[in-house]
Amino acid sequence: MSQQVVIFNNEFSMSSYEFLTTVINPARSEAGEAPVRNDQFLARVRDELDDCKTFATALITPTGGGRQMESITLTGDQLLLVGMRESKAVRRKVLDYIRRIEKDKQLLEDQKTRAATQSANRRGVTWGDYCKTYGLPAQKLMSALLQHRGLFRKNPISNEWSVNPKYSDCFRIIKPSDQKFSAGGYNFRFNAKGLEVFGKPAIVDKLRGILIAFTGTDQQKQEHLLKQAQSGKLEGL
Repeated sequence: MSQQVVIFNNEFSMSSYEFLTTVINPARSEAGEAPVRNDQFLARVRDELDDCKTFATALITPTGGGRQMESITLTGDQLLLVGMRESKAVRRKVLDYIRRIEKDKQLLEDQKTRAATQSANRRGVTWGDYCKTYGLPAQKLMSALLQHRGLFRKNPISNEWSVNPKYSDCFRIIKPSDQKFSAGGYNFRFNAKGLEVFGKPAIVDKLRGILIAFTGTDQQKQEHLLKQAQSGKLEGL
């Protein structure tokens, strides 16, 4: 059976049987200690994690075949808690193992981040996708921004877009000579820096404020002005 570590939502997990056979018992063997049977180990797991009302269990076929054995799925924190019940020599092995998994997990996250950045810089992220991410109405907000004229401007004849020089390094402008140019579309894309800058809560709040200022009801505008005055923050990009 190959070792299986599952990473989900930035948390890793492993079956108790895998942990026992690939970490605990090998470490005990190196320390001159007798191996632990699966049923004994499960009892230790349940005793250590007695605050858990239910466990995610499964039946696992041992390496080389044989009768199936019960196993409990453990998170990284639970693996550490259970491992700390062992002797000093074994605890060190457990800690080294957890640290290695954490390092591998961080490397994987870094790879994902780099891939996302490269993709954003290469292809760009559309206005619609950006607005969908932050729950903003794409068309209404763009209408407000074009009236505001603080971030985007559009040539009504050529449909060429320009951006405030302050944010010029946040976007890729699509020129009429580009195959992706659309006569009636949003001819710009967010790059990786643009996603970082315009993903900040303060910037998203400013965009919502501009939306309210140009398309909101009188009551919404009054509430927004009051909130703005109370926070001491000035509107604008």
